[in-house]
Amino acid sequence: MKSALPPHLDPLTLVLDGVSLRCMVPNAHEMTAPWGIRYGPVTPGEIRKRLVSLGIDLPSKPPPPPQGSVIAIIRGNCWFDMDNGQPQLPLVSGDLLIVTRQLSFCLRDEPNSVAVSFGDLIQKEYILERKGFRHGGGGMPTTFLSGGFRFEDDQELLASLPPVIHLRSSDENSGPWVSDTLRFLVHELSDCKAGTQSIVNHLVHVLFVQAVRSYVSKVTDTGQGDWLHAMANPEIAPAIGLMHLRPEEPWTVALLAEQAGLSRSAFSAKFTEAVGQPPLQYLIECRMRRARALLRDTKLGLKVVAQKVGYANESAFSNSFRRLAGVSPGEYRKSKRPPGK
Repeated sequence: MKSALPPHLDPLTLVLDGVSLRCMVPNAHEMTAPWGIRYGPVTPGEIRKRLVSLGIDLPSKPPPPPQGSVIAIIRGNCWFDMDNGQPQLPLVSGDLLIVTRQLSFCLRDEPNSVAVSFGDLIQKEYILERKGFRHGGGGMPTTFLSGGFRFEDDQELLASLPPVIHLRSSDENSGPWVSDTLRFLVHELSDCKAGTQSIVNHLVHVLFVQAVRSYVSKVTDTGQGDWLHAMANPEIAPAIGLMHLRPEEPWTVALLAEQAGLSRSAFSAKFTEAVGQPPLQYLIECRMRRARALLRDTKLGLKVVAQKVGYANESAFSNSFRRLAGVSPGEYRKSKRPPGK
């Protein structure tokens, strides 16, 4: 059996490589003081109702709501606040926010400016032509980019992240790099050529990874019980990486412990404390994550998918998949297939 992570791969890369992110209707908006915009959770029914009111032809399968938001300040400055009593956060040009939940929050030119609903400002051309909106009282200008995003599967990834990750433009490690990516993103949105959505998805994915990398670099292994904080544990992180890299291999607790340089019992105890679940349960989740991607993105038969995620036969794979996903592999594949295919 292969062992040890290749030198060019790190555990965080292997976890994030499995993330499939899609950014939904992003664009840059022009604000003039005084102004305020309120964002909040939306349901599929509310999305459908808004599209109908704008005279937009509905797809047979309505778009799902976003799981989070990306906010970037392009010009000027503003304030960010959530409806949870947390202090308001000042933002300046070049700052990036990743909001990892469906939360209610506001952007305003001043802490007490009145905010209107984001949904009330959306017009047909915003959806169909990727045009940002203009709003405000004609004073000092601020330009910001906003867009919802969602993952195909990795809700557990988001659950381990803090509600908001803030990358400051003044951060010498990430600020200049994020600014360059934002300029590319804004240019792509304004140009809107064929392939724009694919490029936007990749660029927002890059920003997301940069935000997570920045956050992970500052966390410590607190025993909080999730993969994110376990990344700070030098004995546990490589084992996590190996399970993501090669979930099809017949890993045992003893083999993983050997990679960590620990006894079987010590490794099992440390892993369970750091990650919040036993090693082999985490392995099953890695296998199911890979299986979902194969079912969603390929036409491989179930027998081949089962082999590629470490199961000797299709029956054992199907039973394990149903226990975790709540549906059979075939039902999952059908639910993810685009209409008409």
